[in-house]
Amino acid sequence: MSRRGQIIVVVAILLMVVLLMLAVAVDVGRLFIERGRLERAVQAAADAGVGIVAERMVTLAIPRLTEGAGRPACLPDADYGTPGASCTATPSPNRAEQWLTDADRAELVAAPLQTQAAAEALAYAASNGAAPGVGGVVGLEVEYPDGYDPHGATLKMRISVRAALNILFTELLGQDAVDLGIEALSEIRQR
Repeated sequence: MSRRGQIIVVVAILLMVVLLMLAVAVDVGRLFIERGRLERAVQAAADAGVGIVAERMVTLAIPRLTEGAGRPACLPDADYGTPGASCTATPSPNRAEQWLTDADRAELVAAPLQTQAAAEALAYAASNGAAPGVGGVVGLEVEYPDGYDPHGATLKMRISVRAALNILFTELLGQDAVDLGIEALSEIRQR
């Protein structure tokens, strides 16, 4: 066999190896891109759902904020009020959660607000391509409130998505698709 024939065989084998490596790079790149896209979409959906809760929280706190605005601040060197009387501290106007009562916190996790927050999260997920049946997504689950503790510091919304992506090597390995499981957690202070 001549040297020329040997080089053609080596080039053919190397070409196949290079093409195989290119296919692996394309598949891995697609997995990373799809995973990132889904992570961003699901996190945005969780944030949108918690945004509904934040709006309701502010709505519940506004009457107490306006009531508190009419009271003088409790300062140790204030020369007003009854001598010897004690003051109660007023929460910061920038922290709406400090103005909430236990009844308000119960309303934040009641069924009507749960439904509204979940609907907003699902709509936002759908508009960003993370809805079941779109882009390989096979399941989407919203949990609000997630692990609720009425005396805890935060309210949490968790969104989980499952996607099945078809790539070249899953079919070569005898699988239907690559499963991706992604979770996003968004929270807001309640105390």
